[in-house]
Amino acid sequence: MRRHLLGKALILFLAAIGMPLAVGSGDLVTGAQRQATFERGDQVLFQTDFHDCPVGEIPEGFDDLSGSLECVRYRDHIWVSPLGQGSARLAKRIEMGKEDFSLEFRVVPRAYHDVNLILELYTEDPLERGSRPVHSLVLALQPMGCRVDFQGKGELAKLKNCRDQVHHLALQARRHQLRIFVDGRRVAVFPLTLQKPLVGLAIRRWGLDPKPHDFLLSDLVIAKYSRQEARPSPEKLGIQVERLANGTRLTIPERVLFDFDSFILKPEAREALDVVKAVIQERPVRKIEVIGHTDNVGGEAYNLRLSLQRAQSVADYLMYCGKLDPGLFRIQGRGEADPIADNRTEAGRAKNRRVELELLE
Repeated sequence: MRRHLLGKALILFLAAIGMPLAVGSGDLVTGAQRQATFERGDQVLFQTDFHDCPVGEIPEGFDDLSGSLECVRYRDHIWVSPLGQGSARLAKRIEMGKEDFSLEFRVVPRAYHDVNLILELYTEDPLERGSRPVHSLVLALQPMGCRVDFQGKGELAKLKNCRDQVHHLALQARRHQLRIFVDGRRVAVFPLTLQKPLVGLAIRRWGLDPKPHDFLLSDLVIAKYSRQEARPSPEKLGIQVERLANGTRLTIPERVLFDFDSFILKPEAREALDVVKAVIQERPVRKIEVIGHTDNVGGEAYNLRLSLQRAQSVADYLMYCGKLDPGLFRIQGRGEADPIADNRTEAGRAKNRRVELELLE
């Protein structure tokens, strides 16, 4: 089998890149499963379904309305919609903080052409001239359907047959993560590192050829969470925890960290290693032994080298991305020498392919 041996710099680069978490297979539990359901904050800061806005009137409850907007009725519900062909924008000053908030709204695309509905979040007054959003979520109407983008991160979701259909868009900021949901499904998660708290938002219609009533918007809800979200337990991410006489052992299966026969960390390994980092920081650790293990398939020398490379990849992430003290680490590769299951079965070989971290106190 062909092996790709890459330098440490490439290992660190691939480990550090932020990417949406992928749904795992088998019994691997990833963030896409654990955080798949949107939950609104329990303390509502602002909520409107425009039910008290007469058809044809201007919606109330916002600090600024630019362009021509009016309330309309569609499917026995009241919505706000652009009336003219120019740009339109509604904005509100509201303190959401740096995290632990949710924001959601429903939208109905009504026409297929190149025009966008853009949700903008601000750390400066959104009504002040020259203020710029720090995050933007875009719903783009296109001739073939709709697309959801996020602030230069590219396409998050594609909605076919979206015209005249009600769609639910939501953001959830928790534990320094910004999670994005489309129609109840989490489509992406990004690191959230705001330097200042959010103090406002705007929703605007922009495009080269906007049409009257090309978007309908309603059910805007902004809320805070009164309690911080609990950090996921290692076991839920496939990490086994064992108490030792002089510390703790964490065992991470290959499938959580690496593709078969590779020592390059997978994108979804980031969440597991961030949990490992949190476990380390909660303990009076004086030394961390990172030990790589393989099954007995292939040559003994090759397996020894692969196990050492995998241990190094894990340690590199914790040291350089997790900012843990490099002086704590000792790296080992034991290859196929210490099996914990029968190498004659595939299930046994899968258990033997692992990385262990012994946190010595």
